[in-house]
Amino acid sequence: MLVEVLSRDDSFVIDVPDDIANVLPFKSELIRWKEELYFRTPYEADLSSLKRYVRVEVGKAYYWPPGKAFCIFYGISEPYTEVYLIGNYLGTLSHLRRINEGEVDIRKHELYGELSPLTESLIKLGYAVSTPLSDGVRVIMASKYLGGARIALSATKEDFGIYIESDSFFKYSEGPQDLRLAHRLKHKVNSLTNSVRLDLSEDGYVCLTATANDLTQLAAVVNELEYAYQYVLKELIAT
Repeated sequence: MLVEVLSRDDSFVIDVPDDIANVLPFKSELIRWKEELYFRTPYEADLSSLKRYVRVEVGKAYYWPPGKAFCIFYGISEPYTEVYLIGNYLGTLSHLRRINEGEVDIRKHELYGELSPLTESLIKLGYAVSTPLSDGVRVIMASKYLGGARIALSATKEDFGIYIESDSFFKYSEGPQDLRLAHRLKHKVNSLTNSVRLDLSEDGYVCLTATANDLTQLAAVVNELEYAYQYVLKELIAT
């Protein structure tokens, strides 16, 4: 079941067991600890059906029994004590960095109807899709696993076409080492694809961007972005 966590003008969506519906909607407090967001719930998880972990994967949703809390990890930090895998986060990890702490409303999430042509196209490409709020506007967030890598993107319908931005790789410092790395990766991405660019997000993180003129071009552009994302990720891990 898709559940939306709403914090002021921003939100994010997780996919968790359907019996969460028994306690929806409810209010909680969203807390950031290291590179993790978590919030307490009235939900009693059946731990006998869940697997416990002391090491976690980014983009997964976990249940922390001491606080009956849902935890979503988006970086290299690990849980304080063991947690239980309970679902998935749908969207870019970079979006979670912008979410404000404080009081949140937790409710069932429905895909925003006005964005349905684009969301349906991404679902056909194998993505899990959500339409959370970003600065008060409904946007498309999508994620899937491909070749062992978690690939996530945001897609925005503009007058000129569809703007696509991948999850970010690292914060750009403008130092000589980052400059050399970025230029090397940019040159390689340009040589591997026709439409994908190594770029900067508005928050100053290195990412990939591309534009599709319309829905007929979307699949080809997204496939190129997936290919480039896997290449950049492998290069960064090997560096």
